[in-house]
Amino acid sequence: MIISEHRLREIVATIPLIRLNDNVSNKPFFHWGDKVELNKYLKTKKSPYPLIWLLPTADNYINRGQRLNKTCEIIIATQESREDLFNDQRYILSFDTILNPTTDYLIQGLKKASISSVLGDWEVFKFPNYSEADKNFTIELWDAVKLTIEVEFNDGCLGTIIYN
Repeated sequence: MIISEHRLREIVATIPLIRLNDNVSNKPFFHWGDKVELNKYLKTKKSPYPLIWLLPTADNYINRGQRLNKTCEIIIATQESREDLFNDQRYILSFDTILNPTTDYLIQGLKKASISSVLGDWEVFKFPNYSEADKNFTIELWDAVKLTIEVEFNDGCLGTIIYN
């Protein structure tokens, strides 16, 4: 059985280091689940950024289970605790350097991996100071991108992915 979370984790593991600031670079962290799982994850992990978080959606098995189609709703986030920043400042500090490159690498990985194919177009929604109904969505302050992308996963072996 193809497990979308495992396939996505394999792809995320191939993404190059992302520069968080002049002194720190990290590989993206990957996990999945609902808001409760997300806040539990954030409490137990020390600085898990950039974070690639898969939200729950249906897995649609086709071709007698040899392929899995999934509308992936993915939050790509970085911590930004300075609430007084304007969006143009957030764009330079978070989006230009961390979120946009991470999103681009993830899309490249999904398109180029031997275990996945992108089906059609995708949507990117930017969330400076990520919140929901005037409340922080998570227990930490974020700048984030939500990527909605239709992906087909297969049960093959992951080959080498060359990122641009």
